[in-house]
Amino acid sequence: MKNKIRVILLVVSLLVLSLMPSFGNAASDYLDEIENYTVTINVRQDGTLDMRYDIEWKVLSDKNGKEPVNWVTVGIPNKHVDQIQALTDNIKTIGYSNSGGGDFVRVDFVQDYYQDAIFHFSFAIHQSYMYMLDEEGICRYGFTPGWFEKIEVKELHILWNNENVVSSDATHKSENYLEWYKTDMAAGEHFSVNVRYHISTFDVDEKMQYSEKKSSSTGEIIAIVLLVVVIILFILIVIDDYSGGSGFGGGGTRVYYHSSCARSSCACAHSCACACACAGGGRAGCSVKDFYKIDALEKICAPWYVRLFRKVLKR
Repeated sequence: MKNKIRVILLVVSLLVLSLMPSFGNAASDYLDEIENYTVTINVRQDGTLDMRYDIEWKVLSDKNGKEPVNWVTVGIPNKHVDQIQALTDNIKTIGYSNSGGGDFVRVDFVQDYYQDAIFHFSFAIHQSYMYMLDEEGICRYGFTPGWFEKIEVKELHILWNNENVVSSDATHKSENYLEWYKTDMAAGEHFSVNVRYHISTFDVDEKMQYSEKKSSSTGEIIAIVLLVVVIILFILIVIDDYSGGSGFGGGGTRVYYHSSCARSSCACAHSCACACACAGGGRAGCSVKDFYKIDALEKICAPWYVRLFRKVLKR
């Protein structure tokens, strides 16, 4: 029994370490890079937004030709989106996707893009439920464009039509647009903008205000994951005892670990408490999920990891 407890404590400790942020992830490990990311926003009379996305994408690696870019997902603020339209000829299909719990536009391309390819694509959407109404008579917007957890963005450019704007945190202003610039954004870094109007500017409806999604804190998520892992390990140990096997997962029972993430981003409105998750499939995007699906423990763990388990069990 003591050996079984050692195994559980060992697995929990290693899992906690694996969930801690990685500070040594070099840029050379990234598979893609965004050269330019531009979002242009115009406000309709009802306070909803017409948004145009222009993205210049560079493929840093195709994993020896095995994983070219043939589709991506781009995070949008919420599910209340329509009039999704492709604006460049290299887009084969486009549509809304909420796979993994987030809100995205999925873009499938006409062709595959391999290592060193640089390509541009553009699409437009109509986005609702974006404003919040204050008692002081202010209609305010907060917007964070989709960010990519494993992709650096060389230049982010946000343009917001400046007609009737009362105030904003824009850094530049042209004849027709407020402008924000952000350069050399690290993977996972995101940038928010804020704009304010008088309520009387639009035909707003209190029922169409942005409603913030509730999301679990990092600590809560880790605690839940650890609890699930401990329960599964306990079950495996019981199976091991009754099956007469020796070592981790005797009797043919194995733990599986799978990383399933797309070339995805997450986007939010206002305080960014919205749910952001992978869109499924592919390679770059959000954090690891889908824990028990693809391959045996020996195929995904370093040899020392497996040997350590076996050594503990033999004590």
